[in-house]
Amino acid sequence: MQAERGRTDAAAVRHAIARDGYALLQGFLNAGECAGLAARLPQTAARAGGTRNVPSELHCTDTLDAAACQLMDRPAFAVRAILFDKTPQSNWAVPWHQDLAIPVHERHDLPGYRAWSLKEGVWHVQPPPAVLDAMLTLRLHLDDCTADNAPLQVVPGSHALGRLGAPATAALLEQRLAVTCAARAGDVLAMRPLLLHASAKARQPRQRRVLHVEYAAQELPAPLRWHRAWRQD
Repeated sequence: MQAERGRTDAAAVRHAIARDGYALLQGFLNAGECAGLAARLPQTAARAGGTRNVPSELHCTDTLDAAACQLMDRPAFAVRAILFDKTPQSNWAVPWHQDLAIPVHERHDLPGYRAWSLKEGVWHVQPPPAVLDAMLTLRLHLDDCTADNAPLQVVPGSHALGRLGAPATAALLEQRLAVTCAARAGDVLAMRPLLLHASAKARQPRQRRVLHVEYAAQELPAPLRWHRAWRQD
C-alpha cells in the first residue's frame, strides 16, 4: 500500500501493515528535511556500507517517532537504528531473510530466547515471535531507490507465518510473487521484522542511503532490557 504524507489514513495503513506486512509512505519528508537529516548522520567510509549503531541524537526525530506511535497505535520507542549506505564502492546483495534478532543490554538466558550473538560489542538474541510481531521498522530513504538501484523486495503476508527456515522460505518463494519496493528520497517503508525480504546488487550503483529504525512498544521480560530505548521527551 502507498500513502502520501498529509493524506495518510492511519487506520488504512495499519490495516495494510497487518495484512501485507508493509506499507510505503510516500513523501514523508521533503527534500530539505532529507538533506538536514542526512547532514547529521555519520559519514561512512566509501567501502563501509553503513553504520550499525546510529547514535540516538542523530536519528531521533519527532516526525519519525510520531509516525511509529501512530502506525503502532500506542506509545512506541526506538530500540535500534542502522544506516545502510550502498555506493558504487560498496554494492552488495542481501539474500531472503527475516529480521529475527534484537539488541539487548546484557545476556540473560530465558526460555524462548535463543541464538545469542555478540555484534560490535552488543548482545543480540532471537526472541519469541510474539516480541517481533509487536515491533515495527521504519526505513527512511534519503536517496532515490529505483528499480536499477537495489530496492527492497518483499513477500506480502510472509510476516504472519512466524519464523521461516530455509526449506519453508524456498517453498514460499515458489508459491508467492515478490514485490519490489521502489522509493524516492523522503519515502518511508514501514514493515514488520518477520516480513521476508531481500535486496539485490544495484545494476546501476549510486549512493542509496536508508535509515533503518526499529521500534518497540513494550519492555522485555526482566531481567532482559533493550540495549537502548530512545524516547522523545
